[in-house]
Amino acid sequence: MENIIIELIELFRPHLKGIDSVLDVGTGTSIPIHVFAKTFPEINYYTVDIIDIRKRRELPFMIYDGITLPFDNQKFDVSILNETLHHCEDPESVLIEAARVAKSIYLIEHFPNPNTNTKELVNTEVSALRNFDIDCEYYNPFTEQSLYLLFKNAGLKVYEKIEIPYYGKRKIRKYFFKLV
Repeated sequence: MENIIIELIELFRPHLKGIDSVLDVGTGTSIPIHVFAKTFPEINYYTVDIIDIRKRRELPFMIYDGITLPFDNQKFDVSILNETLHHCEDPESVLIEAARVAKSIYLIEHFPNPNTNTKELVNTEVSALRNFDIDCEYYNPFTEQSLYLLFKNAGLKVYEKIEIPYYGKRKIRKYFFKLV
């Protein structure tokens, strides 16, 4: 996994210029943010989640209630949500709260390929998470249309959208969104 993340770093490098602080909301295993922290050590990183399932533990971490992030308004330059929203029961509230504590949001999310049924997508998500010894308690995949509606309802606009190379076998497409 770290090798794949390292390959993607060049894709994200231009978006990290001028960034001093990052909050990783829903850090999960915390592996991706740790790889970024190693590559961009000049940035201050903080991580939060509703439970502690981290595989890497070098960065500051806090458990939060899943409702209110325990930080002041605009404390961070960026809130990162990396494959987080589809595991949230109330993704709109999570997105609004991530926007409250940061100047912009960097979001990575996936969509099913055309003609992929939801049951197959759920089964492959559960299987993928089992590879990291994670039990998938909640998974609600987005379509592109439903994700854009979520952005609109949260009062956010897509500043940039980039398709991310996906190396797995799941029938999905991954995207990076810069939201303001």
